[in-house]
Amino acid sequence: MGEASMSGKPLAQTRLDPDHGAPSGGAQHAWVLWRYWLLREFKTRYAGSVLGVAWAVIQPLASLAIFYVLFGLILAVRVPGLAASNGYLLHLLAGLAIWLPFTDAIGRGVGSLAAYEDFLRKQPMPAEILPAVSVGGSLLVLGIGYGLLLVLSIAQGVGPFFTWGWLPLLVLAQIALTFGLTLVLSMAHFLWRDVGSFVGFGLQLGFYLTPIVYPLAQVPERFHSWFLLNPVACLVLTVQSAVLHMPAPPGTVWALVAWVALLGGGGWWFFRSMKPVLGEAL
Repeated sequence: MGEASMSGKPLAQTRLDPDHGAPSGGAQHAWVLWRYWLLREFKTRYAGSVLGVAWAVIQPLASLAIFYVLFGLILAVRVPGLAASNGYLLHLLAGLAIWLPFTDAIGRGVGSLAAYEDFLRKQPMPAEILPAVSVGGSLLVLGIGYGLLLVLSIAQGVGPFFTWGWLPLLVLAQIALTFGLTLVLSMAHFLWRDVGSFVGFGLQLGFYLTPIVYPLAQVPERFHSWFLLNPVACLVLTVQSAVLHMPAPPGTVWALVAWVALLGGGGWWFFRSMKPVLGEAL
């Protein structure tokens, strides 16, 4: 990272407070560090790539195309209740707009503390910066996904609806969920290295337990309430309801609020409470 931080102070002066978990430079210094590390993340991620940041567009579009051809064309999955000539494409995109940035942030964030263990030991800084950078790095994919969803919805004659006004809050809910879970998993992986392996399996399982490639209408109604136990499914169902006016199980919005409080607030509390243990390990 160099000899000095972007604020002009040596990084060695930015100490981790074991009691409060706050950097001595305060919130402004943490913001400067986050921006610096986020830029560093983008440069590292696309270093040596011919297409560079264009991969942030190509990869989501490639995933969308693969699932659409397989499920929408070959298996001919249809979405009951969605009045659009290409309703499955919109349904699929509403799910991938949430799932792709979520898995990108979790996949990179779970090992963020372990990857920079030596750096944190030599030049301590607010440890939560590293998981936050992983979440920040997924925001480009998030923006592309939601933007494409809205454009294609209008092109297919679905919307705009007044419920689209809820999207900023839903995006904030997505960021809070993702950040809270990333904080928990990054700390857990640092302390127990087996966590990383479980996360990979959990993401694979979670994809098929979330109504992304299949509509909820194809699931027997007696199982609909089970989806409320999946925070990403709650978010997907709420976005599908707000953008595409698709029905969602009763209580989906309240379940989402509960998950945001549990994972967002609880994840922050867990990370801060474990920072003394992190400091001792370093």
